[in-house]
Amino acid sequence: MKTEKTEIKELMDFLDNSLTCYHAVREVEKTLKEAGFTSLSECDVWTLEGGRGYYVIRNASSLIAFRVPSCGVEEIEGFHIFAAHSDSPALKLKECPEMTKEGVYVSLNTEKYGGMILSTWLDRPLTIAGRVCVEEDGAIVSYVVTLKENTCLIPNLAIHMNRDMNKGVELNPQTDMLPLLMMKEEGEEAIASVKGMAAEALNACYGKQFCVDDILSFDLFAENSQKAVTAGANDEFIMSARYDDLSCVFAGTKAMLETQNDRYINVLAVFDNEEVGSLTRQGADSTFLKDTLEAVSDGLMVSHATYRTWKAKSFLLSADNAHACHPNQPAKADPVNRPRLNGGIVLKYHGGQKYATDAYSAAVVKKLCKDKEIPCQIYTNRSDIVGGSTLGNLLMAQVSMPAADVGLAQFAMHSAYETGGAEDISYMTGLAKAFYEM
Repeated sequence: MKTEKTEIKELMDFLDNSLTCYHAVREVEKTLKEAGFTSLSECDVWTLEGGRGYYVIRNASSLIAFRVPSCGVEEIEGFHIFAAHSDSPALKLKECPEMTKEGVYVSLNTEKYGGMILSTWLDRPLTIAGRVCVEEDGAIVSYVVTLKENTCLIPNLAIHMNRDMNKGVELNPQTDMLPLLMMKEEGEEAIASVKGMAAEALNACYGKQFCVDDILSFDLFAENSQKAVTAGANDEFIMSARYDDLSCVFAGTKAMLETQNDRYINVLAVFDNEEVGSLTRQGADSTFLKDTLEAVSDGLMVSHATYRTWKAKSFLLSADNAHACHPNQPAKADPVNRPRLNGGIVLKYHGGQKYATDAYSAAVVKKLCKDKEIPCQIYTNRSDIVGGSTLGNLLMAQVSMPAADVGLAQFAMHSAYETGGAEDISYMTGLAKAFYEM
């Protein structure tokens, strides 16, 4: 299975356009709308029809889409759920972020969002993006916004001022990681504000007329806006910001649009806040999935007993990227299970159940891969290294069903610019399609 150039280009465009979780959900929503999916609100009681696709958004940053099969409701057997997350580590702007330094520099007061590799954010052009909330006709409305490209940067310290820099430097998020926004004339009191720049961006993008005072609040991030590229002598690598986990979001979305199932309700679940523990109303540890599945059963007018049997016959595929064995640090990988780039999808295990995979769910994934000739690799942590967690076990605390954790192998997870295998996206898309069709 070889990744087509058009699919790589589609992935790269999606990564470039998805600067924040809000942008990612907007991109997924746009694709779903173009495919004829209908938007639903959690505030309404749903009436659903067979053969149609629907989606619901929570907090502008999490989305659940589903397609009802064309068969009679009495023939539906359950749900096939592909889950991924929309957020990535970044620097989040605090309220009143502008800080004047040395009388001429204006920096931004930020804090870490997620487990960042801080050094990768230095000496790199950054933009500011996210969402702002304004009042319109007495209601609070949220707008996705992106300021100009290369809005700010975080300058490194010269090696002449720290001769031990290459021996390892500990970066302080409050002092070393503040983005530099602009310069002002010495003694000048008035400076451009982030809210003012956001208002200008809103006016240019949406054709509105907002001023600083119209912006009530914001969720804005300093983000790497460097474009995704293919790299390597044979273009075998893809380098991009936010490859974790938007590559899996892309694969799940593409599979949702290109498959049908005549017995199962296919579900695409994209959650925010995975990088900070998922403990929000739009995170995987919330009731969003549970609420949505219940609303689907209500919308199809089935009994709670039927819904219970649907859950018992359902399956969750939690898709979040995995660590490839590093060419310069091979000792960091497990002695036996050592995924590589362009080696296929990665099935993830953890003895402490930070991943939801068990023997049964692994067998389901392995059979899908075998049937579709998709290469399957195994990831486990070294036993003396604590690994990360993901969505599967959190979701199963809310809605229990068999579940497996999968991902794509990559280098430099949580870097400002990550590296994956250019061939692998076709494997994840292929697995998601096979899963939705099983």
